[in-house]
Amino acid sequence: MTTEHPPAGLSALATRDQEAITRTLTSLLAGFRERDADKLTDVYSDDADWVNAFGSVKQGRQEILTYLRGLFADANFNAGTLKAPPQSSIRVLTDDVVIVSTHLLIEGQKLLDGGVIDERDNRSLHVLQRQGDGTWPVVSEIYMDANRGQSYAGHS
Repeated sequence: MTTEHPPAGLSALATRDQEAITRTLTSLLAGFRERDADKLTDVYSDDADWVNAFGSVKQGRQEILTYLRGLFADANFNAGTLKAPPQSSIRVLTDDVVIVSTHLLIEGQKLLDGGVIDERDNRSLHVLQRQGDGTWPVVSEIYMDANRGQSYAGHS
């Protein structure tokens, strides 16, 4: 995801909305990259919902930020490194709602039992909604990892 210019897919929106969305996404990327929850203060709405790939469910900005402060201080989480830059796409649903889908590969993240996740094939979905003050915070976010086992024998 580039952060120098408004991301592709936003051209249907007003420039001020493109810039506000870009600010949110830039802060989100920087907060996770730098492991700095303070950079995420304006990323989430007061009532945002958040679910990570391991099933932790958080509700509201403060609960999300508290969890992320702990996560960012965790050696197991920090052992993981990106194999390549995140790949994102944006879909404008309405003049007030956009969805950002992101894919990334992480290697070396450790587990509580001492094991290591060789490669996490992670996808996330972020729903941003324009607020009355012109900001575009994340109102809903979910992270999921690909399960490489199969439960359906059909073609992919």
